[in-house]
Amino acid sequence: MKLLFITLMLTMSLIGCDVNANKVNKEGDNSNLYLSKMSDILTSQNEEEKRDYFDKIMMEAERGNSVAQNLMGVIFENGYFNQEKDIKKAIYWYNKAVDNNGLAENNMSGLYAYGNGVKQDYKKAYEYYESAMKKNIPEAINSIGFMYFNGFYLRQDYKKACEYYEKSADLGYYPAQSNLANCYSNGWNGPVNQKNFFEYSLKAAQQGSISSQFNVAAAFQRGIGVDKSIPDAIVWYKRALDGDDSRAAFNLGVIYENGNGVEQDINIAYAYFYLAKELGLDIAQEKLDKLTTKVNKENIRILKNEGSIQIAVDQPDEKWKVYDEEEVGGLENLQKKK
Repeated sequence: MKLLFITLMLTMSLIGCDVNANKVNKEGDNSNLYLSKMSDILTSQNEEEKRDYFDKIMMEAERGNSVAQNLMGVIFENGYFNQEKDIKKAIYWYNKAVDNNGLAENNMSGLYAYGNGVKQDYKKAYEYYESAMKKNIPEAINSIGFMYFNGFYLRQDYKKACEYYEKSADLGYYPAQSNLANCYSNGWNGPVNQKNFFEYSLKAAQQGSISSQFNVAAAFQRGIGVDKSIPDAIVWYKRALDGDDSRAAFNLGVIYENGNGVEQDINIAYAYFYLAKELGLDIAQEKLDKLTTKVNKENIRILKNEGSIQIAVDQPDEKWKVYDEEEVGGLENLQKKK
């Protein structure tokens, strides 16, 4: 179990080039015009509202607003607001914006880095990223670090990659904070520094990085870079699990199986192992096989409502009651709603 935990602890993905980058920077007097509504309108069921929003952005883009021009590129790249995906149109609008908008340059970089609608060209991607970096765009700075890390166009250099991650991380960009944490954990930018690993993992976790939430939990569980705290580990594992991290479910199962800092509960442990298996972690099947004769599956409930997962075990002498949850079911008929 120790080796498994360490393996999971160190399996952290580096986040590289940003192809969506639908965040907007503040350029010009009209930079925030209509843009603050974007997230709400994207998920709205009101088609008229979507059409109005698109028309207003188009009007501003045609007037030369570089922020709106960049957003038009994002819309056509992703097929937002009932528009067909059209990379040619996306490139047209990004090109309109690139002289005055670093995010448009970053988005153009992503197209070339991934070969999305264009021939993959790391040299062109780097040139756009470099120009966006001069405008202090953290996504671009992080992506240059990613290119150094992987040796895409640039000579592979872990230390230099970490330097770019740090520049981006200090601008508050959480994928870079996660990447920088990896640098400190693996000693890519100098001696291993677990305190800094935890510090930057926590910064990224607080902004919603699921992999960093897992790493913060693992650090609390083992006392890596921070004082050991099982209650804090459980909090962060549950946050990662809400983001469907199978490793978080597995480690929660281990905690309850062994009574590690909590009251031992085989039923709850089984439920977490079940979730881990459902989320794709095949090694959890070994735990399920081991515990299957020790639990009453009919009494175990897994609830998922609006992204939050809850586990409960019925008491033999009590009737199970549900308050507000969308889905209720035993382990054998678990249904998850997104």
